[in-house]
Amino acid sequence: WSHPLPLEGPKAVGRLAGATLNDVLLSAVAGALRTYQLERGVEPVDLITMVPVNLRPLDVPIPAELGNDFTLIYFTFPSATPTPLGRLAETKRRMDWLKESPETALTHLLMDVMGRTTPALERLVVDFFANKALGVTTNVIGPRSPRLLAGVPIEGLLGWVPGSGSHSVGVCIFTYTGTVRVGMITDAALVPD
Repeated sequence: WSHPLPLEGPKAVGRLAGATLNDVLLSAVAGALRTYQLERGVEPVDLITMVPVNLRPLDVPIPAELGNDFTLIYFTFPSATPTPLGRLAETKRRMDWLKESPETALTHLLMDVMGRTTPALERLVVDFFANKALGVTTNVIGPRSPRLLAGVPIEGLLGWVPGSGSHSVGVCIFTYTGTVRVGMITDAALVPD
């Protein structure tokens, strides 16, 4: 995990570029993936990840039984794009397209149908789709004000993404009280460093 980094800089960049904070943070991850490829003497390529999309309306109270209502969609990091502002513009363009596409609804429907099949068939379908991505990348919006645990202020929160199939890289971006931390999990056989 990274040390906590201030959010004000990425927020300011987003405002100037007409992008969301999520766009800025995802483009930064794309830049890190580009740098990693360049440092290994590889021509950078765009890499596909899976991102969760919340399907519960934000203006509806959380139900008493809790539970998740989300789906996963593919997002292609613009890690082949050479400049930071170019990566940000391309990240925004790709995210805007995904928000308008039917992919979210179709993926949710497919997941619902899979849940009604046998466990073996469900595992086969999940692995088929999961193996098309390098992993899962999530951006979790944490509390904006400090929280307490048994009366003690919580100094920081860390997130962790699940892995499936043959995922090699998972990224969790977690914001809390004006800071952001980035956690990465990798398959040590494929990404030893």
